[in-house]
Amino acid sequence: MNDNRYEHDRAARKIFKLRIIYNKKGCIAAGHCVLSDPYDFTLDEEFKADLKESKEGEGAQKGVFFKDIETTEPHLVMNVARTCTPKVIAVMDLETGKRIA
Repeated sequence: MNDNRYEHDRAARKIFKLRIIYNKKGCIAAGHCVLSDPYDFTLDEEFKADLKESKEGEGAQKGVFFKDIETTEPHLVMNVARTCTPKVIAVMDLETGKRIA
């Protein structure tokens, strides 16, 4: 049997388990997050970012949103954190517990 798959399809892709942390209080509505990652971010009526399907923190963390994702393409959300003008988006690796962006 002839295997016609491309070489890159044969390699098992690593699944990254990440947590997106977004502080909406500091958002200045620049919109870079939506351009970089339209899968996880959208804009609200004030043009501030919304982290889709996220949970808001309580108490002192009110206005901070959290979302855990599994992805084979972490560069999308990492680019969001790096291009965020006020630096209110962070990405944590859930396996190591370290901030990666």
